[in-house]
Amino acid sequence: MDAYPEEYVEHNLPFIVLFGLEQEDGFEDDAYERALLRTGGFIVKSELPPVSGDQAQSLIRELLKTDATGQAWNGRNGSGQSTNIGFKFHQTGRKYVLPPRKANPPESSFGASSPRSPNSSPPALVLHSPLSPLSPDSPIFPDGLMSHLWLKKHQNYVPSTLVSFFNFTSNANLNSLNDNQLKSDINQISSALRSSGCKTRHVVVLVSDKSIAAAPDVEERLAGVRRSTGLDPKNSLFFFPPATSNVEVAAFASSLLSALQPYCVEYYRDLTKHSRRKKARGTIPPPTAPPTKGTSQSLSAPGWNVRYEFKLGVFAEFRQEMDAAGRHYNFALDALLSADGMFETTASWSPRWDEMRLLADATCIRLIRSLLWNTMTTQAVQTWIRYRDRIREIVDKRGKGSSNYGWEAWESRWARTMAELIQRADLLVFSVPSSSMESETLLERIINYFAPPEKAIPLGERLPPWHLLHHAGYWMALAANHAERRRDLAENLAEEDRTPPGQSPAALVASRHNTYDTYLCPDPHEEFPFPNQKGFDHCFDIVEKLDHSTNEFAIRRQQRFVDQLKLRQSKELMRNNQFSEALNILEPLWRGMMWRIEKWWSLAYEIALALHETAKRLDHRELAVGTSWELLNEVFPPPPESARDLSLCLSGGHADSPSKSNSTLHLKEISVGFNFASAEAHVADHLECQLSLTSRAHQGTAPITFSSVSINLDGPIEQINLHHSAAEAKASSCVVQVDLREEHTSGTRGRVSGSADLTMYPGHTKAFTLSVVFRESGDVAARLSTLTINTGNFNLTFEADVQAKEGVAAWWQDRPAGLRPKRILRQDPHTIKILPKPPKMEIAIIDPKQVYFTDEVAIFKIELANMEEEETETTLEVRFLDRATGHLDFTWGPEPHIKSAQVGPDGLPMSPTGLPGHHIGDLAAGEQRVDTVSMKAPSIPTECILEIKALYHLKSDLETPISKIFSADINFLSPFEANYDLTPQVHPDQWPSYFLVDEMEGRDFDDNDAADHACGLSQRWCLTARVASFAEEPLIIQDADVFLHSPHGSIKCDITKYRHQAESSNEIAPQEMHERKFTMDIQKISLEDRRSSALEMSLQISWRRASAAHAQDKLITSTLAVPRLVIPNSEPRVLFSARASPVVPSLMLLDYTLENPTNHFLTFDLTMEANEEFALSGPKLKSCNILPMSRQVVSFNVLPLVKGQWITPQLRVVDRYFNKTLKVLGTEGMKVDKKGISLWIDAEDGDDET
Repeated sequence: MDAYPEEYVEHNLPFIVLFGLEQEDGFEDDAYERALLRTGGFIVKSELPPVSGDQAQSLIRELLKTDATGQAWNGRNGSGQSTNIGFKFHQTGRKYVLPPRKANPPESSFGASSPRSPNSSPPALVLHSPLSPLSPDSPIFPDGLMSHLWLKKHQNYVPSTLVSFFNFTSNANLNSLNDNQLKSDINQISSALRSSGCKTRHVVVLVSDKSIAAAPDVEERLAGVRRSTGLDPKNSLFFFPPATSNVEVAAFASSLLSALQPYCVEYYRDLTKHSRRKKARGTIPPPTAPPTKGTSQSLSAPGWNVRYEFKLGVFAEFRQEMDAAGRHYNFALDALLSADGMFETTASWSPRWDEMRLLADATCIRLIRSLLWNTMTTQAVQTWIRYRDRIREIVDKRGKGSSNYGWEAWESRWARTMAELIQRADLLVFSVPSSSMESETLLERIINYFAPPEKAIPLGERLPPWHLLHHAGYWMALAANHAERRRDLAENLAEEDRTPPGQSPAALVASRHNTYDTYLCPDPHEEFPFPNQKGFDHCFDIVEKLDHSTNEFAIRRQQRFVDQLKLRQSKELMRNNQFSEALNILEPLWRGMMWRIEKWWSLAYEIALALHETAKRLDHRELAVGTSWELLNEVFPPPPESARDLSLCLSGGHADSPSKSNSTLHLKEISVGFNFASAEAHVADHLECQLSLTSRAHQGTAPITFSSVSINLDGPIEQINLHHSAAEAKASSCVVQVDLREEHTSGTRGRVSGSADLTMYPGHTKAFTLSVVFRESGDVAARLSTLTINTGNFNLTFEADVQAKEGVAAWWQDRPAGLRPKRILRQDPHTIKILPKPPKMEIAIIDPKQVYFTDEVAIFKIELANMEEEETETTLEVRFLDRATGHLDFTWGPEPHIKSAQVGPDGLPMSPTGLPGHHIGDLAAGEQRVDTVSMKAPSIPTECILEIKALYHLKSDLETPISKIFSADINFLSPFEANYDLTPQVHPDQWPSYFLVDEMEGRDFDDNDAADHACGLSQRWCLTARVASFAEEPLIIQDADVFLHSPHGSIKCDITKYRHQAESSNEIAPQEMHERKFTMDIQKISLEDRRSSALEMSLQISWRRASAAHAQDKLITSTLAVPRLVIPNSEPRVLFSARASPVVPSLMLLDYTLENPTNHFLTFDLTMEANEEFALSGPKLKSCNILPMSRQVVSFNVLPLVKGQWITPQLRVVDRYFNKTLKVLGTEGMKVDKKGISLWIDAEDGDDET
């Protein structure tokens, strides 16, 4: 928008003058503007010194922060002020000149030539504004529509508010004098504003050096000033005390502007009313003097309507009412462009034609700005398009046509104006996240390339895409298109039209003026001047527009369009012979353009060709070689002659030494493939692989000879090198067998090399078959290939990937019909796994047992068999790996073949030749050897792995160790499991008497003697252990015993076996169960101890396998845990025992033993229930009184009435005092179920005991 006057296109803001400051802002106006706007104006001045100091400067800074001159053209209020609208400020000193309201009368009378009587007085002159079409001195007199000076007058000269600043100091001696001078100056300024005819509001700010609290007389002085000047203290008189912080200054500035805003708006509303009243009169005022120059007619009524509508729109824009402003601008534009508008009544040769076009452009710019202000984006674009089309119609119909460079210049300017309007509007829809944001947030943020239609557009209406508002880059690119067409039209100008006017005939100059449209553009001799003459720079104009457009597309990551615009920039620079600048654009574009990746070959060809020509012009050897190489590719059109032979691409250069080019070339005309014949191989095997080179150059181009080709490997061999060797040229595809030789290098990784003919013809393939030997195992992969070309002019090195990215990998073979590819089906044929040399040492375990049991000694016989073809030296490493405890200990034996082994630095045994492990010795070919390993099995069931590693080397190759690993799962199982029953028994010994005090009671003994002098209550219990075999073979239980680990509760415990099983040894079959019983006599150490007791015990079983040869030597002891046994001692209990009568065999004697271990005298009620299964002899009801710490036996005689079944006597024992029923406990040989305690009756007589 720089081509238009600034006042026409800038956004209007309420104008405020800051009067009385030390710092002043000057006016940028010429002599003509000064004569119109300042000469004869009204002077506003004051005799008091200007306000200065830090306090005033801080206030001025806060006020200027709200200046919205450079803010975005939108309604989001981005300036940071608290008010809803922005302002424009102007600082001045103690003098300010307001423009004159009326123009000066003309110097000579306009009626001098007209007859009049001598006594008649001249007619009264009607004076108008200096900028009115009715004033003779106005630049638009007599038929002009509008001048930009009118906008400048209201935006830069006539303020809506004049804010006067005065110092308000406190001095007791000078207060009265200063106040009187202050009142006089304020009244003088107010009077000057009233006499000027302007409705400018006068506001006074008193900058005080003391606050009201610090100087009590300040308030009285302020009241005097207010009464004398008539200023309202709420909105016209402000007192600014000394502020202590910036926050207070900002608060005062905000309150001042809040008070000024309604008066500023009201000022421009009064101007709107005045213009509306003048428009409503409907008559044209008489001019000050009739026109005597140019046309003899004044401005018509439609012209006045346009003028008034434009003014109304400007005043609405001052009020920031953009809706109303847009409506007035639209009315003014319709009046200009309609079929009977101003363009239809104005001649195109008239100067008013260009002024009218300028006003129409400015009006449309303001209309589009108001639409963007209200986010009506689609309507803004449609307005832009309609105006362009209407102006084209008018220019074609009334003007000089649209087929000249002037019209294209306007089109370019009009598109750029739209781009600048979008940028100044700063629409949220086109906001782009900054690069400082996190990458995830940056990707998630949506970037819009165009604005969607607003809600005012009917839903479902189909809009052309160019009716949607695109970002500024689109419009800048459109401007660049018209700028290029402008350049093309300018280059077609006739030579006689390009001659300067001073060197051309007057008739030719007049004809040129009538032919070419020079609206806002230079004349033909400046548009396209002769060489060495100054004129318009088309190249700069086009490149600048393209650069702005590129930036907009780049920040929105539209890379394809960025590449296209950069290509256009470079072509324009090359057209103007600016090859250095073109190279700066083309080189990064060529290296990173998207078109090559997306295979848009025609566009990529243009870039490569342009860069090639530029590099040749600038003698940039590296880029010339690189682009020549790329242009040879068959995907491009045929290259130019200068790029058909790569070895001659630098011919004509002036460099003395060859150029080295090591940059990465983007498009390869040679595709490289490298594949292995198999997926796996062993160390020292001859491995076949193939390197293939395929030329993708154009037919007819010169062959390329490579100096060397290298393949980089990840593995024992670092690189495979092929060097060129001259041979008989074969202009056809073929397979070449290459012999490789090892290169001696100082590094740890080796290299191999060979030689072959590396000349490649266009479209041909050469496959080089190689044989490689790897000396170490591991994964090997071919990564990159490096191709080198060395010529007399340059050295070129580039890298290529050997993996097949397109299609599938192939193995090339020579066939009668020519070279044919054979597809390789496996994945990643460029990789191979090198396995260690396969061992031929056999490892086995002789006669392993199916199951190994815990606690036994496990013996493993390891057999080694040397199946190698020659003698070996061997060592063994054995490990037992337990998941729970890690490694298990073992011993070699019982008689190892080698008595002792050497020890290595890490403490492990080593053979005399340095192999770690247990030394076996030399094994001849086919020899077998057995060694033994023994270990003590763990005491708990576990699973472990027996790992045997044989490490050996051949006698003929001591440097290559070979290993063989054998592993077996070993499970250690527990041979037995047991469950336990604890039943009470009647102790045969008498309990101590409650009335007889033992002399040992109460004496202190140490821990060792306390058990020997136990004097507490005694109890007998029977522990029954039922042992089951989980082995799969018969076992012999030699012995079983219970061991007491730790008694708890101060007791003495004696454990004895039952008599009939004390020395027995039994064979137990798989899944069979044996029963073992143990008697436990438990006695409290102290008679007074009533605590419960607990026993920690284990069951130890001595056993052996039934297949063992010697019973005593093979005994194994296994320990089974016994659950913790709790022995109660403080509660009364009833024990039931039975025995057969020695006199009457069928009679059963039942004994119920009642025990009272407490210190209380207890009484129990006994009730024996009758039963049909037996006859009972004894008390059915009985009361028993039991002394403390004593027991009593109640006997019954029972004659069973049944045989061979269980009988259940029911005795009910109730504690009389506690009313508690005691549970009867059965002893040995009884069954307990839900009925109670049952007793077995044999079917035959003669049993002694049950």
